[in-house]
Amino acid sequence: MDRRKTLAGLSPAQLNARVSLAPRGMAGKGGAAAGGKLPIEKALSRMSLAGPVTRRSSAYTTSKATGLKSDPRPVSDKGFQQACIRTVIAYLAAHGFEYAITPKARRASASAAPPRALHHTSRGRLAGGVLASPTTKDFTNVMMFLYRQFDPVLPKTFKLEEEVPQLYKRLRYPFQISKSNLTAVGSPHTWPSLLVALTWLVELLNYQQRAEAARQDVGDERSRTEAEFFQYVSQVYRYFMTGDDAKCEEADGEQAGEFEARAAGIRQDTERLQASNDALRAEIERLRGEPSPLVAARAAREETLGDKEKFLKLLDNLQAHKASLQRKLAERKADVAAQQAELAGVERENEGLQGRIAAQTIHPQDVMRMNQERAKHESALRSTQGQREALDRRVAEQERGIEARLDAVEAALLHYHSMADRLALIPATAKRAEGVAFEVRLDRGAASASEMINVDLKGIVKPALQRLRDGYSAKARDLADQLLSLQEQHDSMRELLAEREEENRNAEAQAHKLDGQYRAAKEALERDIAAANAHVDLLASEVAQLRNANGAGVAASEERLRGLQAAYEDLMGQCELENATLHRDLSAALEKILNHKLQLQAELKSVCSRDAAINAQLQQEVAKLASLPV
Repeated sequence: MDRRKTLAGLSPAQLNARVSLAPRGMAGKGGAAAGGKLPIEKALSRMSLAGPVTRRSSAYTTSKATGLKSDPRPVSDKGFQQACIRTVIAYLAAHGFEYAITPKARRASASAAPPRALHHTSRGRLAGGVLASPTTKDFTNVMMFLYRQFDPVLPKTFKLEEEVPQLYKRLRYPFQISKSNLTAVGSPHTWPSLLVALTWLVELLNYQQRAEAARQDVGDERSRTEAEFFQYVSQVYRYFMTGDDAKCEEADGEQAGEFEARAAGIRQDTERLQASNDALRAEIERLRGEPSPLVAARAAREETLGDKEKFLKLLDNLQAHKASLQRKLAERKADVAAQQAELAGVERENEGLQGRIAAQTIHPQDVMRMNQERAKHESALRSTQGQREALDRRVAEQERGIEARLDAVEAALLHYHSMADRLALIPATAKRAEGVAFEVRLDRGAASASEMINVDLKGIVKPALQRLRDGYSAKARDLADQLLSLQEQHDSMRELLAEREEENRNAEAQAHKLDGQYRAAKEALERDIAAANAHVDLLASEVAQLRNANGAGVAASEERLRGLQAAYEDLMGQCELENATLHRDLSAALEKILNHKLQLQAELKSVCSRDAAINAQLQQEVAKLASLPV
């Protein structure tokens, strides 16, 4: 005997591997049971193309055999029992089991539950003890809870000994559950078999939930389209087999309308994408034509940063100028102190000389000589003072000229620094600096002109700037070539999209033509069948008349009737053969049309995605070009 597996190791996709061909509406006509639960018979059934719903055998259905079956599961194994208890408790806890544990069950749980037993609090505690050695009441509560999962409308008189065996029998449980086992639920020899039966029921409920989730899960566009088309084919085939041409034509019209709506939707999406592309191109042209807000904001930021740098440098210059003035003031004070000391010495010398003169006898010749020397010295002093004043004025003019030139140099450096910051050239670790120190500092208090600038402008800065200019000029030319290539690719994609739309329209026209041919052939066959039936009726009436009129020609008439019946049967066979041929040709044509439509949808989707990628790449390239300096 083959060993059975539990449902815990099987997924709904494995048990329901193929897609049902039944129409979507057939599953909803039966409806779900009250409370939103789907009966297990509906969950384990499939629809046939040829007729009404027929129930698929359960995964646990077994062929009939003589005698009682032995359970291949290790029912008496304690580890297996604990695993079953955990499975049942997990389901009860996840679905809101409302009953609390009795004190007896708590004691049993404390002594028998494993360390990994699950717990759940919902108006009471739920532990492994309730299933280790349950009472009849506990088992009845659990069984009623699971019964309501299948049928929310519980019978008013729920008898455990009658309802439970019937439930398992309807669900095709492969082993027998006797009423005697249900009268002594917690006994050691009956409880293991009831525990594995509960586990089987819980696994069946878990499988039902996963199957419903898999059935409601919608796949990709291709799978959904194939499922809808197969549902349409099965529905039309059922109407055709029953001879309901009105519903068949109605279904054909609905499907054609759906195809038209989808094609219109695709055309609208294409037009919308085309309009979006045109709008994006216009927006790109507009943005190219007007100044960028980012550029204006960057310019304002650069201007603010430049003003800040200018004020900082002005403050540094004022500090240096203040230090220079303080140094000059100290020098002037030292000169004044030296001159005062010299004046005091001269005054003391004058006083000594005056004393000597007062003590000497002065001759008129000496007085005249001293006056002449005095006048001569005063004239030399005035000449020296004039030369000194001229030199001071010249020095002041040169200092003012130097200050003006230094201010112009600082303004030029400020503009240079703002442009270098915009181009990410400063500091030396900036994006485009490449390790070159482009930042220039001016030292107004330097002793020589070579010490006023901190870098070599001609040897380092100017060659590095020339290399950057040449590199970005080449990059701009490459980007322009890439932009032209991308525009050519975009134009080719638009042409390919137009060709695919034309192929789609041709396929739709061919489908309409085949549909008209099929209907015309069907009407011709129906007319032939009606004519043959009328001819048979006419022959039957003639036979009856001949029998009544003359009995001698009965044998010949019967022979003729048999020949006509044979001809009629041949004609009916030919009609059925032609009908089958037309049906096969129509199915093949519809399948080809569907495949062509799906291929067109995939190509359109690919074209749209490539178009979006090209547009995104164009926008990135435009943004890069806009960020480059003019």
